[in-house]
Amino acid sequence: MLWFWKKRGIRVLVNNTINLRDPSPGFTDSFVREARRQGRKVDYWRRGKADIVLLIGKTKFKDKMEHFRRQGAKFVQRIDGIGVEDQEHPEKNNYNYETYQKTDAVIFQSRFCQQAWQEFFGSTKPYTIILNGADELVFSREGEKEDFGFKRFIVTAARWREWKNLKQTIELFEALDDRELGLVVIGEDAQVPRHPRIVATGRLNHKQMARVFRAAEFFVYLPWFEWCPKVVAQALVAGLPVLCSYKGGTRELVDDCGMVVKGEKDHDLRHLGPNPVNLEQAVNAANTILQKRERIRTRPDLYLSKMVENYYAFFQKVLDNAL
Repeated sequence: MLWFWKKRGIRVLVNNTINLRDPSPGFTDSFVREARRQGRKVDYWRRGKADIVLLIGKTKFKDKMEHFRRQGAKFVQRIDGIGVEDQEHPEKNNYNYETYQKTDAVIFQSRFCQQAWQEFFGSTKPYTIILNGADELVFSREGEKEDFGFKRFIVTAARWREWKNLKQTIELFEALDDRELGLVVIGEDAQVPRHPRIVATGRLNHKQMARVFRAAEFFVYLPWFEWCPKVVAQALVAGLPVLCSYKGGTRELVDDCGMVVKGEKDHDLRHLGPNPVNLEQAVNAANTILQKRERIRTRPDLYLSKMVENYYAFFQKVLDNAL
């Protein structure tokens, strides 16, 4: 059957709506945009036939799954997090787990994500691990840079919630005690103190973020845990070294392109609560990066184009029963 798929191309449908005009696309829109850029067939599952249905996260629409199953489609679930509300009963009210029961294969966002899934549910489906990528055409290393009036600055970004640990990021910045250094905080709901050298930008689109990344010294990201943050891939593709916390998939993205700081609960997969990093180690790591003042090696392994190619290579294996 390999010749057939290569001749016609794999028809893929996704379970999330598509908005290709979004200047800050999430995973679905980024995936579809790049897949179409590569000449691949992909659309929303409202209509059409599919060889592969890519379930991004979870779905409650079992009837739609049955519809495409009857047509002969195979289901691949992208798992980004485990959706556990009650650790004593992890399957309870867990649509990630319910969706998993009806899929043919799984793409985990990181080794950490796969290990956490294994810890809570076991793992019986064929799977692969594909790290999130960043659009290399947007987050290019060369291009316009943002100027905040600092001699130099570090940057962090997220959709801020308590477990993203902005509190310790600010503590780290203050502990550096460098009057020529600024901190730029990108993202919604950032709780920052009044400080002459801290700027909270709110939400920025991807082109604006890229301009900030190109001008920064390094990217700092210290969540209690994390699955596989797209924003870290974006910073790395833009050339920034990254200082990150140990627990989660972030360090898998960083590899040798930054420094990792240990926390108190790093090796307990079932602990998804507070996990502060060692602040002294974080300060030493930050100073090391600041002293080097180097851009990292290029990261084509994290290009969005490569990520999409990896997804389609896995789809091919699913269709060929080659897992």
